[in-house]
Order: sequence, then structure tokens, then C-alpha cells
Amino acid sequence: MQIKRKIEEEQSKNQNFKNLISVKYQEWLQKENDKKLENELCEKFNLNPIVSKLLSIRKIFPENIQNFFNPKIKNLLPDPSVLHDMDLATDKIVKLILKKKKIGIFGDYDVDGTTSTVILCHYLKEIGIDYEFYIPDRQKEGYGPNINAFEKLITKQCQIILTLDCGTTSFKEINFARKKNIDVIVVDHHKEGNGLPSAYAIVNPNKKNDKSNLKNLCAAAVTFFVIISVNRKLKQSGFFKSSSPNLIEYLDLVALATVCDVVKLDLINRTFVKQGLKVLNKSKNLGLISLLNETQVKTDINDYHLGYIIGPRINAGGRMGNSSLGAKLLLSSDQSIAGVMAKKLDDYNSLRKKVEKMVESEAIKMVRENEKIICVNSKEWHEGVIGIVASKLTEKFNRPSIVISEQNNICKGSCRSIADFDMGELILEALEIGILESGGGHKMAGGFSIKLDKIKKFKTFIDDKYRKSRKEITKFYDSEIKLSSINNEFFFEVEKLSPFGPGNPRPKFLIRNCFLKYSKIVGENHLSCFFEDVYGNGIRGIAFNAVKNEISTIVKSDISEVDLICSIKLNRWNNDEKVELQIEDVIIN
Repeated sequence: MQIKRKIEEEQSKNQNFKNLISVKYQEWLQKENDKKLENELCEKFNLNPIVSKLLSIRKIFPENIQNFFNPKIKNLLPDPSVLHDMDLATDKIVKLILKKKKIGIFGDYDVDGTTSTVILCHYLKEIGIDYEFYIPDRQKEGYGPNINAFEKLITKQCQIILTLDCGTTSFKEINFARKKNIDVIVVDHHKEGNGLPSAYAIVNPNKKNDKSNLKNLCAAAVTFFVIISVNRKLKQSGFFKSSSPNLIEYLDLVALATVCDVVKLDLINRTFVKQGLKVLNKSKNLGLISLLNETQVKTDINDYHLGYIIGPRINAGGRMGNSSLGAKLLLSSDQSIAGVMAKKLDDYNSLRKKVEKMVESEAIKMVRENEKIICVNSKEWHEGVIGIVASKLTEKFNRPSIVISEQNNICKGSCRSIADFDMGELILEALEIGILESGGGHKMAGGFSIKLDKIKKFKTFIDDKYRKSRKEITKFYDSEIKLSSINNEFFFEVEKLSPFGPGNPRPKFLIRNCFLKYSKIVGENHLSCFFEDVYGNGIRGIAFNAVKNEISTIVKSDISEVDLICSIKLNRWNNDEKVELQIEDVIIN
């Protein structure tokens, strides 16, 4: 009963706790919902009561219900011209296309930058325009444009350079290009710092003077708006002798980037993902097809596959030493070559997992119990995995996390955040007061470079400015349900709310009075369990990465009856589909 006593002690120390305290010592509260709206949705649209409740929690009103369940691009896509500098950028790009000039593309090395690069390259290839693309080496060159890369693109006769998913804070590099009489157009979504570089145009919904209200777009989505605008202008100019490219076919890449960059799934982003998944499941992209074949995915692709199967492999090349491999794969038109590259990325991903596991284990040991923002650093850590480790720390401790690799005098840091903390603002403030060398980000994630001798000052800055000001974190579940109500039909009712992500999280449920019948370790670090209620209804559940955390303590204790905080998933095996629980936390009665 040691764990139960520890929870009681924790609760007595923290009088703020109003509800359920878990084995992870987290407070869980039920989300508030509008009961009147819930009843109205249920009656008007003949919905499952739990679906109506989930919709009311998400503040989906009757007039928006169709756009939520079946969002269509033609109904919801705003005019690209609402983005500041879009028309200026479009006129310049179209002018060069009409003159058949070569276009240079500099893209970031993550999934968002890679897909942005591929979208623009595919489009230029379709309309017969020559281009060169450059994706920097994550370890050697770091984030954002660099003069050497710009020089290479200029040497290859590029008449303009577009920076994708970067460039908003690249003053020196853009000035260099201007001195060479090369205009730069920035296509980005990262926050503006202290002013803007002297680019020809900056298309970025997170610029301070942008009024588009599209600040949640990832860079691939901004790039998609650019090609829509360019395509429209080319049509008006009579450029196309027959049909123009079908831009809907690019939505598979927009969906991939939207999920992997963890941007908020507002109405337009949710539309991109929902419709992009339809495109992806019929995709003609040889790179994506080869990658799915390599990973042996046999089912329809959903948001899980984007975030956990495809995205990590596209990223793996950059993390482990070949930043442009993902883009080359997605641009490939040769099936045999695409297969080889897909296999190489899968191998890189396996290597990444091994390195990541080691770094994560060391980083967890460095986390201090009372720090509101985690910031850990080591000279032993491979900078290619620090972003994933930051994500793991945030997931485990429910706190913003910063992980720094000290492998060089100029160290690399990667950050991940939670819903109520703006990581991009932290990076920009540290950049503006001279603690960081370079950096950028958005609300949920970011990266930076910092001199080794300034890490201590950076940690003090975090303490003074942020850690002391943050409130205690409460976690929320959507609704209480009975174990007996969970079946395949219930899963598909809840799945109507997909795709899930920030702004529309996968629903979490409280299930009371569950009896643990048995458990076993699966994989290296997961717990597979079987639960029953008092009526003998049984269900399997899995707790990922639970062997080394507090959830595993209930297995070793004499406690058999617990309450579960979980989401529901469908396990497909040998043509059989069974609903299971994905356990996030456990509450002892």
C-alpha cells in the first residue's frame, strides 16, 4: 500500500487538488461542457450521446457541424491573397516562370521543411520550370539559411531563392543574397523576432503585420497557398496551353506536415488533414508508396500513421546524417530507386531509435522534481535526436522541455511545449537579449543555437522569467464511461471526430472500478493488461513506456481495483478488429 500512502501525502501537501490524483501524482479534472448544446446536437443530428458531449466540449455548434464532420477545401479555403506579401511574392515568381528562369529553393531539414520543398519542386516540375533545391545538414549547418548554401544556389544560376520553413530571422544571409543581386522570398510560419530581414517578400502568417488570421498554418500549408496563388496568376496570363496541375493532389504532403509539425487543428488545418488523408490513401507518390511498403502498413492511412510511421522516417535521414534523403525519396520517379531510399530511411530510423533511447534515459535522470520548465544538457548527446527526446520529456512530465547537445562550442537546443505555454516567445526573447546565437519556433516547438558558455545564463533566464511564473498543471479527461459500453461500434462513433491533434485532441475517458486480472511486458518497455468490471465484461489495454514509470507500480502492488484514464484504439490483426484501451494514467480507489 506504499503507493497509496504516497498519493495521500502528495494530496495533503497540495491543497489545490480538487479532483482525482493519479499514480503519476497528477490532478485530473473533467472538461466542462455545455449541456444545452450537447442535447441540441444529439436531438438535431441524431448523434450518439457521447459524440454530442465530445462536440459540445469542443464548442462545435449546429451551424458548424457539417464543416466539422466533412470539411471541404472548396468551402473553407481562404483566398491566398489574405496573407501579407502574397501578391508581391506571386507577381515576382510568375514573372520569372514566364521568362523560364531557374528557381532556387532552400528548405528546412524536418518534415515540414522537406514537404514544403517537395510541394514546390513537384509543382515547378509539372509546369516545366528548372529548379535547384538545397536542404542543409542538421549537424554541420544547423537550422536556417547559410551563406555557403546560398552561394551554391547562385552558382547554379538560380535567379531567385525561396526559403521554406525558415528565413524569418535570417538577416545576414538575405543581405548576402541581395549584394549578389539575388532576391529572396521567405515562405515561413515561425514567429517574427526583432524586425524582419530585407527579403523581397515574406509570406508568413506569424509576421506581426499579417492580418490573415492563419497563424496556425505549418510551412507546407503556406507553401500550398503560394502555389495556389501562382497557379491562378499563371492561368490569368494564359501560361497553360491545356489543363493546369491538379493542386488537390498536393494535400497528402500538406497533411503529413500539418500532423508532424504539431500545429493546432483549427478549421483549415483539420480540412487539410481530413482531405489530405483521402489523397494519401490513393497517392501516386512513389516515395510515399515505397515507404509504406517498407513499413508494411496494410490498413488505410490515418493521422497516427502520419505522425508515428511516415513522419519519423522522413525525419530520420536528417537526424542521422543525410538531410536531403527524405526530399529525394518524395521527389523520386523511379520505383526501384525509391525502394532503396525507403529502405535506407527505415534503417536510419532504427538507428535513431537506439540513440534516442540512450539520450532519453540519461535526460530523465537529470530532470529536477520541482522545475516548471525542463532544461537539460550534455556533451554526449547526438543533436539529431534531441527534439524527439524533448517530446518524450514533455509527454512524461507534462512540462515544457528543452534539450541541449553540447557536441560543439556552438551547441544546439530543441524545445517542445504544452498547450498553455508559448515556446516560440521564449526563444525569441532569449534571442533578442543576446543569450542565443540563432533560433526560431512556434507555440509548441522550436530550436536554437547557443554558445557553450551561455547555457548557465540561459537556465537562469528561464528560472527568472518563466519557471516561477507558471501555474501548476492540471490534466483533463472528456467524459466518464462504463467499461461495458466500449466496443467496435463505440470506437467508430468516436472516430467521427478525427483527425485528432492539438486543438482537437483524441478524447480521454475515465473508466471507474476496473479490476486488473493480469499484465505482461511487451516490447521493451510497454505493459499489456487485461481488465474486467464487476459484471465480468473484459477488455485489453496497453500502457506505452510504462515499465519504468509509476503505472508499473500497481502491477507490483497488492492493488487490484483501479480507475483508468485512457483513450480507445482499434487493434487490427489477421483481419480481426478489436477495440482496446490505451492507458495514460491510473487512479487508485
